[in-house]
Amino acid sequence: MPLLDWPFLDALQAGALIALFLSFGTDALTRRDRMMGWLAFTCLLVALRHTVLAIGTLPTMNPDLVDRAQSLLVTFGFLALCTALSILFPHHVPQRFPVWIALGMLPNYIRNLVAPHPSLWDTWLHHAANVTYLVGCGLIIFWTLRARQDDDLMGRRLFLGFLGLTLPVVVEISALSLFDMKVRLSGFSLVFLAMAIGNSWQLLMMSGMESRIQRAEAEAEGWRDLVPGNAFRTDHPSPLMERVFGASWSERVKATPDASLVGLDGITYRVRSRVLYHHERLGWYERDEEAQSTHKGFLSGWVVGLGMEEGPENSRIQTLLRSWGAEVQPWGTVPPREGPFPSVLLWAREPSILSVWREDDLLRRRPRWVQIGGPITEGPHARLEPGMNEDGLRSTLERLLSRH
Repeated sequence: MPLLDWPFLDALQAGALIALFLSFGTDALTRRDRMMGWLAFTCLLVALRHTVLAIGTLPTMNPDLVDRAQSLLVTFGFLALCTALSILFPHHVPQRFPVWIALGMLPNYIRNLVAPHPSLWDTWLHHAANVTYLVGCGLIIFWTLRARQDDDLMGRRLFLGFLGLTLPVVVEISALSLFDMKVRLSGFSLVFLAMAIGNSWQLLMMSGMESRIQRAEAEAEGWRDLVPGNAFRTDHPSPLMERVFGASWSERVKATPDASLVGLDGITYRVRSRVLYHHERLGWYERDEEAQSTHKGFLSGWVVGLGMEEGPENSRIQTLLRSWGAEVQPWGTVPPREGPFPSVLLWAREPSILSVWREDDLLRRRPRWVQIGGPITEGPHARLEPGMNEDGLRSTLERLLSRH
């Protein structure tokens, strides 16, 4: 049997298919993609086939064993390609198509594993296997054409590629059957087809993921409009949240995600939030009716002096005091030398600075005085740590106001 030896072309096809196998295989393992996995397996099997053909030209190799090995490898590669196609076109290619091809290749298994070469059985079994190849290629073209007619994205992009794949297969089979020659160039067509399938599949996956992301974002926005209260995301600006809680609303939500917040209007709001990513959160807020009925107005009629530096903490405490009904007098960092003086004092500076107030005699006046931070000193006042929470401040003021 004459054999057209092109070891360089075989090696070139094997190298290109190995490169595709590594690329597709890595992608399949990364994304756990079955279609890409079968496509990578197809490239590996056909690459091994051309490797065997390239090595088979050496004088020390047995031509009969080389022919049996490459025939089995190309059969298994065709089966792997059919399996990939059944995943690629699930609505057009029957899921049992690879099983049909595997049964149609029984003559090839018998020829390469049992029948002697050359023999009459070998010839007829080889022709029967070639018929299976041709029928399989014809079915692939038919189903791809159907997918193209049904406006399937992969069918539109790959129909010409599958049509081009069959031409080298027909040439190889015709050259073998009519002229008893082996011309193996189908590896090149598989290289181009595999590249087209891989790129089209990646495009399909990316467009599908982008579509799913857009639908998910649209659904999320719809749910935010339906949830009770007003929804927010700390990584997005919200004029409504800024109007209710101030410019630092996102930091307040992230600092105390499970605590209620007092708005600039003096109303307590219950905040419901969950982690979005990293330290960002999303959720909504609603009016806390229980907090309003229990604590609102317990400072009504009281004047509270606040001695703190300007900043977010100053604004937060002022908001809390006003929400409880107090009239707040911001003192800043230096107390006034003349009255009228508030009934309650919250002082966040050194206690010694208060010596300028009421002739150095805090004990004689016995004001209701809350020291925020600083050293621990004796006296009738209460002391809180900086950054105290709402409940701690409220309970301290309620305890001081209960004294007679």
